[in-house]
Amino acid sequence: MASLKWVLMFGSLFAASAFAEDPPIVGIDGYTVTFRATEWTMPGVESATAWFTANGKTFPLFSADVGADGHSNMLSPDKKTLLLDPVIFGMLSEEDGKETLQSQQHCDVISMETGCVLAERSAYFCVGKWVSNQWVSADGDVLSPTLETVSPKDLLKQVSNIEPAQSRAQSIEGSLDFLSPESYMACHPPAQNVQAYNDLGFYLAEGGRDELALKFYRGVEAVGKRTVLMLNMADSLWQLNKKDEAQRYYREYGEAMAAAGKAQKIPQRVAERTAHQGMKN
Repeated sequence: MASLKWVLMFGSLFAASAFAEDPPIVGIDGYTVTFRATEWTMPGVESATAWFTANGKTFPLFSADVGADGHSNMLSPDKKTLLLDPVIFGMLSEEDGKETLQSQQHCDVISMETGCVLAERSAYFCVGKWVSNQWVSADGDVLSPTLETVSPKDLLKQVSNIEPAQSRAQSIEGSLDFLSPESYMACHPPAQNVQAYNDLGFYLAEGGRDELALKFYRGVEAVGKRTVLMLNMADSLWQLNKKDEAQRYYREYGEAMAAAGKAQKIPQRVAERTAHQGMKN
């Protein structure tokens, strides 16, 4: 029986190839979606990655293994909403050992005000037209752009009872699907979801997804430093072998706990790992 192996491209993107990029799409207030031609490790793949820019900040709309196409006629008349068709590539392994390139495509609704991926539909939904500021698909389905992406609090409810930890982390990652962490946080700002993002990060780290956990931790850190967050960040950085940065967070965590009169509650690993730096120095 043939099996489809979806290949993650994270870390496997290289310099721009000769593939022609789609022109930038300029939305409301001059915010843009641009396309970066990318050389993939898979033979036969020609696609670009999509990036959102607003107020001097740029971030990917989708995860690193996802390509995307975009055209200006997919931008709503008020320039607040854009439809894109992200695609992920994989290899289909046949019984005779041969592999053929396959793809899985969606139709995603992007807020040009924030870079949030508001909603996801099947690929066929992108065949249609704007009528006023509502998208009408070729099948007659009508979309009034609203936020459908699950909130961090609801996502926590969905995964909190999943065991073991690795399965729970996989479920969180799978729920984000094509989205980048930055786009997800554009939908649900960390300032309104501090505890939920900290908990999601903890679950991801517990299941071995420290890189993704750090994305959410750093989103919360930008709102303001919190004692427990410093420990969680330090632990993930340590697991990723970023020990110098991890030790800095361990020290800050230890100092904050001591200042709060909670020095006796500091985990033993904090002392061990900061002592390791002292010996090195």
